[in-house]
Amino acid sequence: MKPFTIGFFGACAMMWLALTVLPALGQTPASTKPFFVFDGTLYSNKPDLSVYGIQPIKIVYGQQFGHDWFKQTDLLPPIETVQTVARQAQQKGAPVVIDIEHWPLKGDPGVVETSLTKYLTVLKWFHDAAPGLPLGYYAEPPLREYSRAIKLPSSQEYRFWMSQNDHIRPLADAVDSLYPSLYTWYEDRAGWRKFAIAQIEEARRIGNGKPVYVFLWPQYHDSNLKLGGHNLPEDYWLLELETAKQYADGIVIWGGWDLKMHRPMIWDDSASWWKITKEFMKSGDQSQPGAPSGITIR
Repeated sequence: MKPFTIGFFGACAMMWLALTVLPALGQTPASTKPFFVFDGTLYSNKPDLSVYGIQPIKIVYGQQFGHDWFKQTDLLPPIETVQTVARQAQQKGAPVVIDIEHWPLKGDPGVVETSLTKYLTVLKWFHDAAPGLPLGYYAEPPLREYSRAIKLPSSQEYRFWMSQNDHIRPLADAVDSLYPSLYTWYEDRAGWRKFAIAQIEEARRIGNGKPVYVFLWPQYHDSNLKLGGHNLPEDYWLLELETAKQYADGIVIWGGWDLKMHRPMIWDDSASWWKITKEFMKSGDQSQPGAPSGITIR
């Protein structure tokens, strides 16, 4: 087993013990809580980000399981392809996030049950081919719900969201880590923070002590017709990094894909988000005993 994998499991075990002993979110002592920052970006000409303490993570997109299977929602990818991708990922030793987004996990209960079965099947195939490799799904569980997540927890909308997440709890039970997606749709920073904290708290609630690593994207989501693709203001991006640091166990930074041209973007070392990220990485001790090289312990 590679040194990174051993260290990763050791740090996760440390974090799990801390979370199970301390009942309330945010009460884990800063000296014992491991905080991971992963590179999920797709830029071309990208430098080695590990020198800044940012570790690799493997994102497996649905197309990597074949070019046609995902065009029909009732199909599973070929098991042989899933196993091949799993074995290749295991050789790298980095945690894996599977990105399959076209099987609905909300709506008609029968459809949700069918989707759950498919997600769990792919997960089992992957685990069987790559035993011991940390594995999770991008974005869900819990369900990514902005409008409900920002409501009061006592509201009917929020409670309904929780019940939907309870319905997909078998998926939370099956993965090794949870990866909520906290991308930015709006300029409302207070709204984003409320949404982010709620998503993390729901991941904690249904995750039963498993690590929660959040996906952040330093640009506005492309669904925002006015701002989509533009870099977040520096203080907004810092707010997102610091919020994740306070409530989650780590970050997966995504980006670097030109959604219009369908190709990687060229790395810009002078980008404002990257300047803020480097400053953020310098803000913590990255050399405490027991931590994998480059993993930040807060």
